[in-house]
Amino acid sequence: MRATAGLLKLPTTLAYAKGGYSVALQLGSEGCRANVLLDTGSSSLAVTGVRYDPGRDTALSATALAQQITYGKGNWAGPVLRSRVGFGDREQFRTVENAVFAHVENAAADFFRDADGIWGMAYRHLDPAHDLSALLAAQGHDPALTWPWPYAAADAQQQAEFHQTLDQQPRVELEPLFSALERQGVFRDRFALQIGRAIVHVLDDEATAQTLERDPLNRGTLVLGGGEECQDLYEGGFADLRIVHDIYYNANLISLQVGDQSPLPAPALLPQYQANYASNAIIDTGSSFIMLEASLYDAVMDAFAAHDARLPGLVARFNEAYKIEQGLPNAAIDEADWPALHLRLEAPDGSETCLRCEPSHYWQRNALHAGQSLFLLLRQVPGWPNQNVLGLPLLSGRYCIFDRRANRVRLAKARSGTT
Repeated sequence: MRATAGLLKLPTTLAYAKGGYSVALQLGSEGCRANVLLDTGSSSLAVTGVRYDPGRDTALSATALAQQITYGKGNWAGPVLRSRVGFGDREQFRTVENAVFAHVENAAADFFRDADGIWGMAYRHLDPAHDLSALLAAQGHDPALTWPWPYAAADAQQQAEFHQTLDQQPRVELEPLFSALERQGVFRDRFALQIGRAIVHVLDDEATAQTLERDPLNRGTLVLGGGEECQDLYEGGFADLRIVHDIYYNANLISLQVGDQSPLPAPALLPQYQANYASNAIIDTGSSFIMLEASLYDAVMDAFAAHDARLPGLVARFNEAYKIEQGLPNAAIDEADWPALHLRLEAPDGSETCLRCEPSHYWQRNALHAGQSLFLLLRQVPGWPNQNVLGLPLLSGRYCIFDRRANRVRLAKARSGTT
């Protein structure tokens, strides 16, 4: 870990969340270290009780607020707390006092894998909570606070009932942690991520998270407050994407080209989704996949078939295997048989920026299990808008600057040997 004026470099790893990078934060009066997933597709900071115990935190302030956050798969619920959050070590240690975060009381099994929570790094529109003070008082709670947690939401029915309860209470928007860091002058309103791959690299299925953390292929870097000045983390020039809205890191996907075939136009976001989703693509470090709008995914599969008639069959075999989180044997996938993908997105000046996604990034070897390859293109899931989720496979091998003030994401080639 290194720090210079106005920025802080922190190591990240795939070892805990498995399909996303996590960073260690220090929580509360005892400085409990929690490995939290870095997610640009959400905004809430939430931690489980695996390492952090609110009952031992003398810096804690309880509130009357509660959160229930739903993602593409799974959700969690819990009380909103205020306490100290620290970054880094020794002389570079930085803190935010009275930071807002949720304590996860109920979550889907294995939702965070071996991570201790999630750090959403998007904007405040995605960090809602509800004020339960009147409800708690009416239920006889004195003081009317959500900690200790007074509700049960362990199964799907209880979660649905709790969701209905929350919806009937006043909604408030919390200040996400990174927004607080910027507002308090701890860091500038930008951060960067150096990303090596999308899925944890595994050579031994019995390896512990600590062993996986030592694998260089599982390492990355988070730079709080920094970007272009970290020349040790990247090489060459930058390709810039325009952020068209600040709900998520919303981008405009223009087309996707498979190999040297004709580009496939990306459908616009349907009107009924505009208010809540804003654009037809988001840049999402919390996604292990590139999830494509249904018709675009189908067109890509047709293009794969035109490139090599064997390819769709391999995808179908993988989809069956992945129902139980298995991949295909490494030997079944020859990356030379697969075409590169070229995604064209709107640049800040209105032109097009083309990002190339190599077969080795959408077919990753020794991914999640030793000796297995995972296919990281996903068809739009049921219930999701016709929005493309551009996750870690597109960002693999890149240094990515999320420049919030300039409304852009900048991408350069990650310097080899630094992750």
